Amino acid sequence: MTSKTLRLASFDVGTDDLRWWAPQILDRYADGFYEMHQQLFNDVCEKSLPEDLGGVALNRVDLIKFEPRKFHYPSAEDLANLDGIVISGSANGAYDQDDWVVRLRQTIQDYHQKKVRLSGFSFAPQIVAQALGGNVEKNPTGTELSVVTIQLTQEAQQYFRTDRTSYKIHVHHNDGITQLPPQAVSLGTSGVTEYLGWMLGNHILVFSGHPEYSRDPWILEQMMHVERRDHLVPAQLIDYGLRELWNPTDYIWQTQQQLRFFLDQFQI
Repeated sequence: MTSKTLRLASFDVGTDDLRWWAPQILDRYADGFYEMHQQLFNDVCEKSLPEDLGGVALNRVDLIKFEPRKFHYPSAEDLANLDGIVISGSANGAYDQDDWVVRLRQTIQDYHQKKVRLSGFSFAPQIVAQALGGNVEKNPTGTELSVVTIQLTQEAQQYFRTDRTSYKIHVHHNDGITQLPPQAVSLGTSGVTEYLGWMLGNHILVFSGHPEYSRDPWILEQMMHVERRDHLVPAQLIDYGLRELWNPTDYIWQTQQQLRFFLDQFQI
């Protein structure tokens, strides 16, 4: 049986937002999204059998932190020794013209040409879509948050080699992809947001769902309390989100698919 350790770059583009948005989260996760993702991958590795990961006994996932907001990227040597890149969530828009967002879009274009494996959550499908010729804007149906059911496309079922038609995961986004990049394939829809993740070839798989929130819904709970206090999201939507917050999700399944992607088991 094959045994392996994955070595992934963690592009943390969201922890700086937490310092002004919900600093109490950093009391639990001092390294922010990097730490949330490291704990997530470690937990899923421990809970997964080889048959969950295509017959691979995955020992662990080693995350190496990079901070694109500080223009901190892997060197060419680093890239040669990585199995891929995970991009975190962010409060920024994928269409923003901040210097670091522009640079990240340019870097994603370069990685796409080189077929570097790209994955990630929330902001990730948006920034990669915007970089590669798609379109992102304020979600036409508004903010979507808390536990949602994603209806998988037939193409996603074939991609993941599953009979599953849907799965539940936490989401938190104000923006939405309104046009996918050329040749990209939709992962699924919630009925509120048209594209909740997408795939392209064997080198891009990006999810709108936040498995790190599903693993610890307290994180999203803190964000929603701030959004209520600062009137950032309608109170009725916050009420709904808090009611749904602690419902079970399929975050382990989503993360297993992400790990299988980095193990090179999928291709469009």
